[in-house]
Amino acid sequence: METRAEFERAGAAAGAGTPPEPSLLSARVQILVLGVLLLVAFWPILLSMYGSWFDERAYMEHGILVIPAAAYMAWTKKDKLQTIPRQPSAWGMFLLFWGALQAVLGLAAQWVWVGRMAFLVSLVGCIVAVFGWRMVRELIYPLCTLLLMVAPPTFLFSRLTLSLQLLASRLGESSLEALGYSVLREGNILELVGIKLSVEEACSGIRSLMAIIFMCVLYNYFFVRGWPMKALILVMAIPIAILGNAVRIIATGIASQYNPALVQGAAHEAFGYVSVFIAALGCVALHLMMTSILRAWRSHHD
Repeated sequence: METRAEFERAGAAAGAGTPPEPSLLSARVQILVLGVLLLVAFWPILLSMYGSWFDERAYMEHGILVIPAAAYMAWTKKDKLQTIPRQPSAWGMFLLFWGALQAVLGLAAQWVWVGRMAFLVSLVGCIVAVFGWRMVRELIYPLCTLLLMVAPPTFLFSRLTLSLQLLASRLGESSLEALGYSVLREGNILELVGIKLSVEEACSGIRSLMAIIFMCVLYNYFFVRGWPMKALILVMAIPIAILGNAVRIIATGIASQYNPALVQGAAHEAFGYVSVFIAALGCVALHLMMTSILRAWRSHHD
């Protein structure tokens, strides 16, 4: 006669090849249906957002990489996500209703940012309605990453761009003068010997700032441990991006004194990519430096 333990082992072995539980299968069908309905309902808004990623004035070139990056983040947590029990909440339907109302308001009032953010509200509502709040908490980082695919509100974007223009101009002026070059600044115009450099919106640093924040979000997820360190690197990405752009302006100013052709065309674009690369290296260097300091501090106190 089989013992109780042998009977349980046999039952476990027989259940290993069984199909998914009806509840899990039902959840997948529900999220698939809601996802399709969400895409259909928000298609005009999503199409507009997709177009902004290729608009040179929006500086959102990184937007096309945001969804694949967030999807991969969620995929890396698939094993843990499967262990979370389903706890559907009625708040999900409320968020879906809220998202729909917000989308209609955004379209009616031509508030582009409000309409695009409504899609993310509805996406969270779908997850809450099918799986519950615990699933949202587990996916909080990928969901927050999706915020980077939406361009900031126009009024905020304009004020930030203007402030960065003036700051970049001042930094360029001070640095070039410190290096021995004669510079006269009028607003965002730097006048050197024989040439005038205009720090335009694209040269203000807003483009590199958006790209570097996105890179820091990815770097934080895969290589940084602990929310305090993640927050520090994300906050420090702003001054690092500004300094990287200042290096670009300084390099452009110096190059203009030897070959004016270097301040426009492909060479000018190359300076921009180099500044982004330098700023990205600065964020990595900051993380390594802070990690070394913390390790030394812990070893000293231990």
